Amino acid sequence: MIIKEELLKLVKMPIIPVIILFFMALNTVIVMSHSYFKEDLSVLTDLVDTYGYEINENMMKEFGKDYQDKIAWVNEVAPDDNKVYQHSSELLSDDSIHYENRLSNSDYQRLLKYSIIEGYYLTAQDIDKAYDSIDLDGSAEYLIRMYGFTDSAAEEIRAQYQKLALRLDEIIDNGEHKNLFFTGKIYKMHSLLFKDIGRALIFELMILVVLITATITNYEFEHRTALVTYTTKRGRKLIIDKLIAAMITNGCVMFGLIGMTLGAFFLTYDYSGLWNVPISNFFNTEMPLPYISWWNLSFIEYVVFFVLFIVITQLLFMGVCLILSIYLKNTYLVFFAFLILLGLGIAIPGFASMNSKLVFLLHFNPFAFILNPHEWLMGNGPFTIHRYYEIVTIVVWVFLLGIVGSYSVYRFYRQQLQ
Repeated sequence: MIIKEELLKLVKMPIIPVIILFFMALNTVIVMSHSYFKEDLSVLTDLVDTYGYEINENMMKEFGKDYQDKIAWVNEVAPDDNKVYQHSSELLSDDSIHYENRLSNSDYQRLLKYSIIEGYYLTAQDIDKAYDSIDLDGSAEYLIRMYGFTDSAAEEIRAQYQKLALRLDEIIDNGEHKNLFFTGKIYKMHSLLFKDIGRALIFELMILVVLITATITNYEFEHRTALVTYTTKRGRKLIIDKLIAAMITNGCVMFGLIGMTLGAFFLTYDYSGLWNVPISNFFNTEMPLPYISWWNLSFIEYVVFFVLFIVITQLLFMGVCLILSIYLKNTYLVFFAFLILLGLGIAIPGFASMNSKLVFLLHFNPFAFILNPHEWLMGNGPFTIHRYYEIVTIVVWVFLLGIVGSYSVYRFYRQQLQ
């Protein structure tokens, strides 16, 4: 009953639903930012329906046979009978077909589709060569020079990249890299989902979580009813009811905003047949170095961890906000104090010396943790390269906030209300 009353206090705040609707609209805009690729992306899903996503000898043999049939069609529709095309892209790059309209619209669209298929076919043939050329030692030295790491910090980078090299060997042995997926260097779907949308969700939910938690915790102090409310039978233990009410409300907000955003994304872009593709596949590469996950995770498993980490970090932020509320007793002060902590958590690691391992240790905080969600569980981030970075960060901060939060609640039971 008390928890219900606490929840009703939030219902009286129309600003929260307005903010949620605004964030939903904003996320829809971000989701639709790549919608002009939809037709191109559907080409891959058709290929996966036909051949499956695993790239092996039998698959490539069947793929190659069909590809030659497509090349035969290209030469049939080619305006120049004296020229033989080896690839559909050769005809597509012929300016005469554009300026002189020498292909019908349907043939031109078909040619565009075949050029996309060509990209997947030729790239699939070069995967082994691409992985043979990966030089992680060279990548480590490049990072050391780029960020200016020296002494123990530089040695730490080299040590972590040696571990990453073992994981790369495992990826090659398992064949995780040889699977069809959306071409990362062209479409950047990994960055769209896990970086652009991920960051938007994280910071939107952070605003809502802080606002909701601070509002419900400080309600009596801001409405000058604390002296009455906290002297009732329930008394100071009301803070526990407020915590439960905040968790329920924040949980519903997280479920709604994350669910709506991911729902819009997967309704817009067809991932059918790709759910079980390893996230460390070569086609997912967006930078010179491919994504290397520390564990063999499928795309859907990575999405689950992605959502789980978002939820956990928001719960950590709720804990920080609750602690601040106990001491400050004002929603606006709590909000600005949280922003200061956020800024410090992001900025302080940047001031650390590049010659000590401290520069890595300072990144084990939830505020730095949320900056690169597209690199979670990956060995691609120079400051978050450690295999157990995510697990250690979460466990340590749950422990710290548990201790500080328990002490704060204990202190709240005994402090003066004014």
